[in-house]
Amino acid sequence: MQVDFAFLCDAAAESGGKVHAIGIGFERINVQQLPASHPKCVAVVRFAYTRADLGPHGFRLRVLDGDGRDVFPGVEGRIDLELPADADRARGNMIMELAQLEFQTSGPHEVTITLDDREFVSLPFEVVAPG
Repeated sequence: MQVDFAFLCDAAAESGGKVHAIGIGFERINVQQLPASHPKCVAVVRFAYTRADLGPHGFRLRVLDGDGRDVFPGVEGRIDLELPADADRARGNMIMELAQLEFQTSGPHEVTITLDDREFVSLPFEVVAPG
C-alpha cells in the first residue's frame, strides 16, 4: 500500500471516489492563548493498493504534541480492502474529522496514522501562541 497524498484541511468530503476539500494543507494553527481549543480540522489520506493488500487492516489516528503526548482521544478502526475480479489495483480515501483539539503547549505537533501498527502517515503542524 502506498500513500498518494495526505494533508490537513478545514473540511472535506468524498463523493464518487473524489475528495472535496476546503483549506487544504495548513501547517500552522494560531491561537490567542494557551490552553486553547481548536474547533475542527480534517485529516485526509488517499492511498493506492493492490491484490497483495486485500483484507482487513487496523488503523489508529493520534494527535501528538512536541513531547509525544496525546492532545486528542484518537480514532481507531478497521478498513477492509476489496477489489473487483477484473481489477489489480485501486485507490481508497480516509477522511477523519478531528473536533475540539485541546492544545496545552505551543510548538510542533503532528497527526500520525498507523496501519497494522506501522506508521503510515505523519502530518506535522505548528501551534503558535502570541508572546
